[in-house]
Amino acid sequence: PPPPSPHLSKQLSSLPVLSELLSTRKSVTPTSQSVSYSNTSPLTVLSGDSCYLHSYERSSSDEILLTTYLDTRNNVPSCGHCNASVNTAISSQVHTINTNTRYLHPHINSLASRLIATLPPLEDDAWVVTLTNSGSESNDLALRIARRFTSNGPVITYDMSYHGHTSSLISVSPYKLKQSGETSPRHNTHWLKHPNVYRCPASDPATYYKSEFDDLLSTLKSPPILIYEIGMSVGGVCLPPPTYLAHVTDKVRALKGCVIYDCVQTGCGRFGENKWWGFEREEGAIPDIVTVGKPLGNGHPISALCVKKSVIRNFDTCGMEYFNTFGGNPVSCAAALAVMEEIDRQCLPQNADLVGSYLMSEFQSIRVNYPEMVGDVRGIGLFIGVEILTGLPPSSSLSQPPPGTAETSWLCSQLKNEYRILSTIDGQFDNVIVVKPPLTFGIAEATYFTSCFRELVKKLVHLKATSQFDSSGGKTPT
Repeated sequence: PPPPSPHLSKQLSSLPVLSELLSTRKSVTPTSQSVSYSNTSPLTVLSGDSCYLHSYERSSSDEILLTTYLDTRNNVPSCGHCNASVNTAISSQVHTINTNTRYLHPHINSLASRLIATLPPLEDDAWVVTLTNSGSESNDLALRIARRFTSNGPVITYDMSYHGHTSSLISVSPYKLKQSGETSPRHNTHWLKHPNVYRCPASDPATYYKSEFDDLLSTLKSPPILIYEIGMSVGGVCLPPPTYLAHVTDKVRALKGCVIYDCVQTGCGRFGENKWWGFEREEGAIPDIVTVGKPLGNGHPISALCVKKSVIRNFDTCGMEYFNTFGGNPVSCAAALAVMEEIDRQCLPQNADLVGSYLMSEFQSIRVNYPEMVGDVRGIGLFIGVEILTGLPPSSSLSQPPPGTAETSWLCSQLKNEYRILSTIDGQFDNVIVVKPPLTFGIAEATYFTSCFRELVKKLVHLKATSQFDSSGGKTPT
């Protein structure tokens, strides 16, 4: 890492020991806010650069110990941690003015125009952009617009979707609802199975999931709202089968409904070249509303909602102004404009293609060598899911390979403890290692990551075969 800045040096001078830091955190924040790796040793991350994070700890002898970790899991800093160009843009603007969006400022116009230029052109319609502070705010607004457009039509969502933390979004995020024991949809909401090609019970996933969608549509009495999380990160990176997204989009639109694509995590070129938005993976799939989250600001609080003029018209004329005090403020816009410049300057979508293809190839090689432990490798660009199994064949009563929940937590913890690699766990059974690093993640990092992963899978297979595997560490919170 670079030498400590004066600001960091000041922080380090007063850094408490880890046990005190963790104890204070627990005493002043609610238990509903988790701490990563709290089942082993939490990290005190005080600095970072590109795809590396630096953790500092004060020892019992009063020394400051530094450990650097490779970050394969933080997608929000899309241009890399502490990107110099983005930081300079923020600093320059914050020293000039930061105020609300009722005043004119060129940054707002420039950012909206840049975003519109990334979207597919429309016939007899046009895109407009609203800027907010977070993906949750954008998705919440998307639902408000869609409900006005459809006269409060029923919402279709998926059983492993997560769209944000507001009350309206929790209601359409079954992934969160099920954590608190809710097992059925809330009022005017319908759940569908997420289109998981690997665990599909039918031999033809596209036909199976399309039929399920069509069957649900046939029961609805009014124009529906479809909110679809592109990539389904917490679902374990579930990309739909070919033509599925265009199919469901066309079906909803034929009923005069509204289609929202949640690209909060899958914008900014994460899926690769010529795919600034995740939905561009499938030809012919064009939403009515699409959102992107804080990767647009490299972590600075900014998000965007892009919507067709024909869809927002009813919302615009309902008499209620939409005012978001600092959504799209000049500093946040400066950050986002710098991010878009960096994406182009560093060719980050092309890098996502190159490095993502390499990662997929290496993980597939591991799967071929250890099929009892690695069940599936899926994804695109720098958005990849590696599904871990138990190492045991399915029993006669199971139609699906047994998910390796404990094995995945073990892998995640060992990646951190042995190799200083940070990873994340998601999926219906908490058995998918999700790879979504900063877009600056290179071939050197990918080579190190996959070689370490291969060694750990090999070790895990041995431990399982010799009955030495210890799962007492429990689930690793990431």
